[in-house]
Amino acid sequence: MPLVVQSGVSVMLPCSVGTPIPLHELEVQWMRGDSGTLVHLFQDRESRPESQNPAYIGRAEFFTKEISKGNFSLLLRNVTTEDRGLYKCVVHTEHESNETHVEIDIERLVVTGADVPIFAYARDDVILNCSVDTHVPLKELQVEWLKTNGEILVLLFAEGLNRPESQNERFIGRAEFFSEEIPKGNFSMKLKNVKTEDNGEFQCKVHTDRESVNATAWLKELGK
Repeated sequence: MPLVVQSGVSVMLPCSVGTPIPLHELEVQWMRGDSGTLVHLFQDRESRPESQNPAYIGRAEFFTKEISKGNFSLLLRNVTTEDRGLYKCVVHTEHESNETHVEIDIERLVVTGADVPIFAYARDDVILNCSVDTHVPLKELQVEWLKTNGEILVLLFAEGLNRPESQNERFIGRAEFFSEEIPKGNFSMKLKNVKTEDNGEFQCKVHTDRESVNATAWLKELGK
């Protein structure tokens, strides 16, 4: 499975052997599996930062004290979208070479709404869909349902909790999340007792510390 991380954080790429290798026999290369770009090199008993590709200078480093114990893991700082992909840790000794692969994937926030309008009669109950695909913990998500015309707050989920006290009075008692579905990333809204003034566009706005993504739903009221 890839290591899924957020942009801007640090990540450890694991690489180790069961039996420590004498340092005078050892060479370790970390490189990009797709391009062969050299990320870092350990050679002649020491790290060789001068050999790194410029994109990794000051960002990729060994745990130096761990190398003699057979731990060749790499710390990669300030991960960017350019770091997404496959990495190879190649360990050379006097007699053999072995390698292991690690994949990095960057956290992406994907929010999906409805592809088609929802049609309803007055006083019907409807469901407006909003699905969130992310590895971000619930407590770090903020989800707002807004009535686009007027930016009216319909529903709010923040700091891991529903916030019904934040609703616009037009929607108190009529709009609600499916609370048991929220841990699965389902932030769909149930809107009860549809009214003519509910006609139009709603937005499901999802925020993390680093990005915001919207999905849209349309409601068409057909009359009484």
